[in-house]
Amino acid sequence: MSNDLQKRSNTIRMINALSMSKEECRQTFLQDNSETYDKIVVGAVVPKRGPEGGWQILLLKCAAHEHFYPNIFEIPGGKVEDSDATLLDAVKREVHEETGIEVEKIIGTIGLFNYFVERKVPAADGTETTVKSMSLQLNFICAVAHHDVQVNPEEHSEARFVSRSQSKELEMTENMRAVVENSFSWFAGHTSSLM
Repeated sequence: MSNDLQKRSNTIRMINALSMSKEECRQTFLQDNSETYDKIVVGAVVPKRGPEGGWQILLLKCAAHEHFYPNIFEIPGGKVEDSDATLLDAVKREVHEETGIEVEKIIGTIGLFNYFVERKVPAADGTETTVKSMSLQLNFICAVAHHDVQVNPEEHSEARFVSRSQSKELEMTENMRAVVENSFSWFAGHTSSLM
């Protein structure tokens, strides 16, 4: 399948995923080895026009006490919970929990990526055991009701709307940097969707 066809196929699958439950999504998006992902995560790109008219996106800095990726910048988002009827519900809940912003609608997709994490947890016998999990993150561009961010200090220490050039100065994972770069590229071809 050509790269363009693969991108279109993923876009259609991601748009369809918005109406899926977490379990339906786990069965639809399988790992390369045909296993289901341990965790489904959603990411929300929140754009706005900057002071000079260019596009900016909202990035949140993970709190220093976060177990994974402390002090690293990311887009709003998080784990799809069992209580989320659909992935769209998860996007709305996560953005509101982390920023106080209400998502009005999804206006685009930025793609997906998977990542592996491991952590040590106490075992019943007093030793530690390593828990490994594979997560899939689906990323969407969101139109929001307002841009007045109220950071949830339990998860993040700051919020910034940044331009493409400003984003290059911030520390983030390789996967997140690709989402940010792809977002700015998407804006260039979809300006009318953002109005």
